[in-house]
Amino acid sequence: MDNARNRREVLQLGIVGGLGALIEGVGFAGEPSAAELSSTKVATGEAPIRTRVFWTWDHSTEWALNRLGAHTHGSCNEYGRTRGTFIEDYTTLLRWCGRHNIDAVVVWGLLRDCHGGLESAKRLCDVAAKENVRLLCGVGLNAYGGVYYEGDSPHNLERHLQAHPELLSVDADGKPLCFQVDADGRKTNITTVGMPGPRGFYQACPSRRENQDFAMESLAWLFKNLPLGGVQIESGDTGICQCKRCRDRRKHSPADFSWFSWEDMGLMYPLAAEAIRSVAPDAWIVCETYSHPQPYTGPDKAPQFGDAKPVWADAELAKFPRGAFVQWVCDRFLDDGPTGPTWTAEGRVSDAEHRNIMRAHCSTYWWGIRGELALQRIARMVQKSAASGFDAVSLFGEVSPFCTGAELNYLAMADFGGAGNPKADIDSFLRRVAAPLLGGLDNAHDFVRLARLLDDRKQIPAALTDIYGRLPKLPPSAARRWCWLANHLASFVEPSPA
Repeated sequence: MDNARNRREVLQLGIVGGLGALIEGVGFAGEPSAAELSSTKVATGEAPIRTRVFWTWDHSTEWALNRLGAHTHGSCNEYGRTRGTFIEDYTTLLRWCGRHNIDAVVVWGLLRDCHGGLESAKRLCDVAAKENVRLLCGVGLNAYGGVYYEGDSPHNLERHLQAHPELLSVDADGKPLCFQVDADGRKTNITTVGMPGPRGFYQACPSRRENQDFAMESLAWLFKNLPLGGVQIESGDTGICQCKRCRDRRKHSPADFSWFSWEDMGLMYPLAAEAIRSVAPDAWIVCETYSHPQPYTGPDKAPQFGDAKPVWADAELAKFPRGAFVQWVCDRFLDDGPTGPTWTAEGRVSDAEHRNIMRAHCSTYWWGIRGELALQRIARMVQKSAASGFDAVSLFGEVSPFCTGAELNYLAMADFGGAGNPKADIDSFLRRVAAPLLGGLDNAHDFVRLARLLDDRKQIPAALTDIYGRLPKLPPSAARRWCWLANHLASFVEPSPA
């Protein structure tokens, strides 16, 4: 079957495998696959970065193109795509990861009734196993839906709390912590109960033994029913319980500590690991900290997402399950300049008890623009992480690599810190990986330069003339990628009158 006919039939039939190949760019005449251009799997010890992870929400993952319903931002959104699209999205993503040095994919919202629950998840576990990629379920222990994110399941946290409202977290006034968060971070209390979710955030009191047992039983059930590669667990970063039990237990969580608690992590993560390892001893367990390892040297304050680590947090970190991944976040520490925090040698991590993974929100509306080219920030993340004792990194993987900005970000993630580019050198990446995709090395450098014009938008009209002028000289696959950049830049320019 010739390539053109194959692509037509793929579009007509919606064959998942064909979609994956089409998105990867395989099949264009004369163009090597991205897998041939990026670094291949490397042996442990040849490179500072051993493990690469994609982080996703199901409702924002859009790898099967031209389907309705994807969100571009947020957490705890409803799922607006179809069951078939959910399977296509993640099958295509997992196959890409298997060919491009990405070792694991985290899925928040993996289990929902609306996109097939266990049956769909089992299909994705099969794909992941075939591609030698670990599929990790995102699990909120005190928040974020628990093991079964949405649906009529005894392992859904919202259902558990609706049945036992006395087990809800409460604020300093004793009111239940049930709320929605808008795009500006404002909380609105939920006053109705019993309606199908997810309508917001429902928080379980971590001090209650009933909630601890619920989390442990649910995690054991999860691994008995799904051949997962692991989990990413979180204690919750949208509020902490202020009941008397929690206040008496904690030493560092007064009422103004309103987002997350290191002491809740130190309590819940060992319990979760015990439950998981009783069923799946080889599962990866990724423990979120919501923090950066740089010590906070000022007066004690309520920790915010992405802040430096309080000095007293080390006592809780020592309680994290041995052999687990400790996950940190670096966005605030990637921007050079006098106003931002500085990542110094004190922000080094130890691998004596845990592995450490650094993540960033590059190329998302959490920290920038969804799908934008972010090579500089990704390179800095890898460079600083490797120098600080990290051997694993994580990046959002929700946008299809048909978007050239996302494609180059992902290929950089696969390349930076590997055997072929241990120092995460952008010039090396452009020469070996990007140049064949963009029409040569000069074009690759120009592509990166022009992509930065989002910071100087007065220059975009002239840049568009430049881009359109070079298209006839490029092979079709490179021209397609340059067309993406032209459209991306043009979307930030006021349209001219007709």
